[in-house]
Amino acid sequence: MNILRIAFVTPLPPVKGGISRFSHDLAGALHEQQGVCLRLYPFRRLYPRLLFSGRSFAEPLPGADISFPGQATLELFRPLSWLRCARDIRSDGHDVVVVSFWSGLLAPLSVLMAVMTGLPVVILMHNYRSHERLLDLPLLKRLMLKRAAGVVTLSGYVHRQVASDYPGLRSRRLFHPVYESQPAGLTALAARKRLGIERHDGPVLLFFGYVRHYKGLDVLVRAMPHLASVFPGVQLVIAGEFFEPVERYRSLVSSVGAGSHVRMLPGFVPDEMVSVVFMAADAVVLPYRRASQSGVVQQAYGYERPVIVSWAGGLSESVVDGKTGSVVDASLPGLLASGIIRFFGSWDRERSRRAIRAYRQQHSWDRLASGCADFLREVVDERC
Repeated sequence: MNILRIAFVTPLPPVKGGISRFSHDLAGALHEQQGVCLRLYPFRRLYPRLLFSGRSFAEPLPGADISFPGQATLELFRPLSWLRCARDIRSDGHDVVVVSFWSGLLAPLSVLMAVMTGLPVVILMHNYRSHERLLDLPLLKRLMLKRAAGVVTLSGYVHRQVASDYPGLRSRRLFHPVYESQPAGLTALAARKRLGIERHDGPVLLFFGYVRHYKGLDVLVRAMPHLASVFPGVQLVIAGEFFEPVERYRSLVSSVGAGSHVRMLPGFVPDEMVSVVFMAADAVVLPYRRASQSGVVQQAYGYERPVIVSWAGGLSESVVDGKTGSVVDASLPGLLASGIIRFFGSWDRERSRRAIRAYRQQHSWDRLASGCADFLREVVDERC
């Protein structure tokens, strides 16, 4: 078997975000694939410091091991760094370039890689359309996909979008694997005590991750009085960094009378507390208005926690309804509450855990890496 030499252009820790963590775990799995030589070309920064308004653009990822060859020199807002990266890729003797894509801002970089390296460029497409619609840049994305040698998608939803607009483009639908957790022997009871949750006459719900309007947290907060009328001790833990004013949500919690049912942990969640909030939860709720897929679902499964998700985008593809979680109508607070109540009315904890374990086995990082490597070989062989 000939060695497949891959250049992977992507964010990696300590750059913040789910794409960074995903890329780290995929890089590790690709590194273990037989016949693959991987070199990383990571971003040093994605956005100017000015846009972070006092927030850090970096976060530690305990256990991160970026020991593969590569140096973080790329900056998304500095095109000169793109040119240097393309020059390095061209001189390093690769067979194919993989570029992570989740926003239209990545499109010109991908085009430049194809033009300047002369290599086939495969787009690892997390989202077809940007969550922030102003950043979708459809004309640049069209140019990128016309230049691309292929696309790897992580959900049927995104795959169908690509196939509909570019039916002749080589593509491969794969999946988002489950993140392995390290709860360090922490029990649900101990985790709840850490959070100050003493009542046991209602479920503990978790909303985790960046808070943006499209994620529908406001609908979940408004659903809490409905839930409390059925589950007097219901608790919602909100853990994550707010990209909207946190006081807006504090006011909303107060105005709907849910103050005794909501616990807010705004800001960066350290790794130790990630384990605490997931282990404390009975279920993780994703009431998103828009989505392609979500790493939060895979994180929840890593802790053997079921998920309650909306019908948005490809979220439902990761749920075995009634077993690993439930798919509900989250368009209105009352409908979301009814869906959550139905889920807990028939929930069997042990059956759910067995189903999640089976899902984890089918959606491993090794299987994703193997699928990626096979597709990249096909692309390279076609160009030869």
